[in-house]
Amino acid sequence: MMIDRLVYRSHAVGILPEIALDRIFQSSVPNNARSNITGSLGYCGQSYIQLLEGPASAIDELVGVLLADPRHTGLRILLRGFSERRLLPSWSMARVDLAKITPEVETLLDNEDGLGLIALMSTLAHEGMTR
Repeated sequence: MMIDRLVYRSHAVGILPEIALDRIFQSSVPNNARSNITGSLGYCGQSYIQLLEGPASAIDELVGVLLADPRHTGLRILLRGFSERRLLPSWSMARVDLAKITPEVETLLDNEDGLGLIALMSTLAHEGMTR
């Protein structure tokens, strides 16, 4: 069965991302588990970066919710495609620490390198660079 994979970036509004993430995770982890969505989320400066994997219909529904979320703006999908397997099958939402590698993340964001961000987000989750 094919799964949908998507990576996006958006810009934080209001509360600083490092503070907002606690609230986001409180709702995202159980919601994603119910929707069979896995992935990872982190921030770099004022940008959120999120990798999502799951059924296309669930990803579409979540993107609609994200577009209406007032905690961020300017959501831009950097890459979307299908895969035969998940990169993060055990994480309804891994919280990756992008602050330790800010220059690398900024380069990927500047280049809108969705594939590079997917690789980075999944690698960090697997290496335990979570918070």
